[in-house]
Amino acid sequence: MGSSAQRIEANFSPQIAEAVAILRGIVFAKDMGFLPAVVESDALGVVNIINTDSAISADVGVVLSDILNIISTGGIELVQYLPRMANMVAHSIARMALSISQDCFWVEECPPNVGSLVLRDLPS
Repeated sequence: MGSSAQRIEANFSPQIAEAVAILRGIVFAKDMGFLPAVVESDALGVVNIINTDSAISADVGVVLSDILNIISTGGIELVQYLPRMANMVAHSIARMALSISQDCFWVEECPPNVGSLVLRDLPS
């Protein structure tokens, strides 16, 4: 188990910011050896572009190209849409990233203030 909260210092559009978040998550999973992995995101438009390999606009194309290159090397089994309310842990960590001054990483432990959300996400 691992998670991270990473600041995005640029003023990106929401679509590019979501794509960067997915890319950073995939790189983190790969670096930590957490493969094979399933990527879940509440950014339906970005998920659809990744899964259909459809025409990519220039502004988000570089990031999506990096994502597709990593996926093509194996290890990512599925990229799927998951509504925000279905994964409040990820949403909470993303909100945390807005207020941190440096990137934070947790391995084999929960980030602060999300333990109760993790327990709620566990299957009954």
